[in-house]
Amino acid sequence: MRFNIGKGLTLLALYLITPLSHSAGVSPYLPINVTPILENEVERLVSVSGMSNLTRPYSLARIFENMEKIKDSHPKLYHRLTKALAPYTKARSVTQLSASAKYSNDHHAAPNQRGNFTDTQLNVSFRSQLKVADWLGVFIGGEATQYKDDDLDSEIQATGSIVAIGTDWAQLDIGYKDIWLSPFKGSAQLLSTNAQTLLSVSLSNNLQLDTFGIKWNYSVFLAQLSRQLVQFQPGEFSDEDKPLLAGFHIDFNVTDWWSIGATRTFQFAGGQRPRSLRTLADAFIDPRGADNDAAVDEESGNQIASITSQIDFDGSIPFSFVVELAGEDTSNAKPYELGNTALTAGLYFPYLFNDSVSFTYEYSSFQDQWYANNVYQEGYVNEGFVLGNSAFQAQREQLTATPGSAHFIQSFLQLKNDAIISTVIRFSEFDSTSTVQYTDAWELELDYTTSWYGHTVTKGIYVGKDPLGETFTQFNITWEL
Repeated sequence: MRFNIGKGLTLLALYLITPLSHSAGVSPYLPINVTPILENEVERLVSVSGMSNLTRPYSLARIFENMEKIKDSHPKLYHRLTKALAPYTKARSVTQLSASAKYSNDHHAAPNQRGNFTDTQLNVSFRSQLKVADWLGVFIGGEATQYKDDDLDSEIQATGSIVAIGTDWAQLDIGYKDIWLSPFKGSAQLLSTNAQTLLSVSLSNNLQLDTFGIKWNYSVFLAQLSRQLVQFQPGEFSDEDKPLLAGFHIDFNVTDWWSIGATRTFQFAGGQRPRSLRTLADAFIDPRGADNDAAVDEESGNQIASITSQIDFDGSIPFSFVVELAGEDTSNAKPYELGNTALTAGLYFPYLFNDSVSFTYEYSSFQDQWYANNVYQEGYVNEGFVLGNSAFQAQREQLTATPGSAHFIQSFLQLKNDAIISTVIRFSEFDSTSTVQYTDAWELELDYTTSWYGHTVTKGIYVGKDPLGETFTQFNITWEL
């Protein structure tokens, strides 16, 4: 059975349009890794309000709903968010516009920047919205990148361009929507913004659901990946069709301060492999039989799963504790046990000691085989970039998949003149192989943000050494509307 994406989108759209014209309506999303200062303010809201959403992007409907909870307890945060998010309250508006000038002589993959490199000369990003009706929203966005090296083509992505149809409990998004399948800030093991934004169709709730007193969220999506060689018969590869990526996520509030969630992604089809709903169903029900124990021509593809927990602690120093166990495979001949695991844990302090400092620390430890697959020659990638944890980018470029670990540290310090100093530090290490000798890698991003004639200006430096021992430096200045 051939799965026709166009027909599927049409049927879903027709289903949702008619009965939901008088519903609560669709919602725009806060961009991911575009406006770091604003995103940190929203993360503060998530932590202190108990919003606890285990994936991103955050819907503005959910953000505004939870802002009311902190109006009295955190008035400064409430007023800053009210001002910053004002464009999202209008039916027609430009919600985000920025331009960055950058300088670097080094070619290094920039983490979580949608397939960009350090030798970018200019990057322009924008988002806008038009709410046609409660049940219909048109969101136009894009990012343009110009490189210093003439051998690299300029990139234009339609990131943020989405047609949204539906209601608060079932919003259908068609277009280039960023999807980050993790509550962590530095990495997402299953799907992040490390690679270029995928063309996708997704269905999710934009306000938390409440069923018999149980609060929960869900999301399902289908996206198209870039072309790569795919094995169907043993030793026979083809790039005739592009692979697809399907995903499913669900999370629950166990209490007002504790959430747990489960996520799975499925890389399937491509080359001469069939596009069928049966393939997805078999992989979902029997991951070991459909993948690990099957012959090459009978494998459903490549799938990854994770279980996540987030606990928000209130008190004089509030903080959030997040832990995730992800698996690239099954283990011990049991479909419910994860194999080739990656364990990530993190702490987020929205206010560390005073209102001026926020701090994040995240640690990941992973076994081998991540993002490599016998069916897909390049593995779990889009346009050459890892779909998940950016720490693995150098590994996939070398076509290896060895054990290792990674650290992520982030802080925001607000000065008395309202300027902000933001810092990101990354460390990673991988086991060497017989063909590739990896070294300990590190990265430092240091930015100074201030207001200038009613606009925001950020000056920064990004330096580091990659796992292959190559050093890099980038200087940048960014103007925001």
